[in-house]
Amino acid sequence: MHRFALASGLEILAKSGAIVSTAGVALLVAFIAVLLAFPVAKTCEEGSKCEYASSAPEQLQTVFSQGFFALSLIVIAAGILMIRYSRWRESKAATQG
Repeated sequence: MHRFALASGLEILAKSGAIVSTAGVALLVAFIAVLLAFPVAKTCEEGSKCEYASSAPEQLQTVFSQGFFALSLIVIAAGILMIRYSRWRESKAATQG
């Protein structure tokens, strides 16, 4: 009974990891879609750094940020970590009997 509960919990963890990873990929696709749909304008003044501004509407400005990109990568990594951990525990439980 205990092994079945462990196996069931690990299976749920792996499936949850797949869902989390898929959500991260969806966030990344949204970021890329906004990036392609609304070009970035570069303004440079002499003697100073260049500034980059998106032409996206104000509602989509949050999607077009470094934080959103980092968040999508972290969500993908968290999903993969969940899957790998559940598979590692399954293989560890199988070798111990």
